[in-house]
Amino acid sequence: MLLDISNALRNPGQTYPVAAQVELEPVEVLGDTIRFEDISLKGTMVGAGETVTIEGELSTKVHAHCALCLEEVTSDMTVQVSGIFSRQPQADDPDLYPIEGSKAEILDMIRDALLLELPMQFLCKEDCAGLCPVCGANRNQVACTCQEGGERQNPFTALKQLLTEDEEV
Repeated sequence: MLLDISNALRNPGQTYPVAAQVELEPVEVLGDTIRFEDISLKGTMVGAGETVTIEGELSTKVHAHCALCLEEVTSDMTVQVSGIFSRQPQADDPDLYPIEGSKAEILDMIRDALLLELPMQFLCKEDCAGLCPVCGANRNQVACTCQEGGERQNPFTALKQLLTEDEEV
């Protein structure tokens, strides 16, 4: 999405309001597809010679999957965002975003801010019981008894037996 920043470029030091509704494509993060819905940016922009700084707040709904039971999770997210746009971005400074004429492409700044604020994992609820490792049932919905009354099969059981034997190695 291109944002018109011509006023900020013409009048350095003057603050201008910014309000935008943005759409992002789904993003793959650690094997999970994350979708952002209803992304709203509200903030300000200030010009300083050949650069324009945009600061504000992003609000969105995030759709992901629970890390334990794989059910869909939807949560609200609010993020502070700040980006510097330059007519001459430098290759060694990834924090500068390019200005195209008198417009700034703000999608990269928004995507970067949202991805950096994602939690390490999404959970459907704090006490999610997850999936049964034996039968795969969602233990939040079904009372699974697969692990009751015995030790479950573990691929490392054979290695454990090597440690308990009295033979010399």
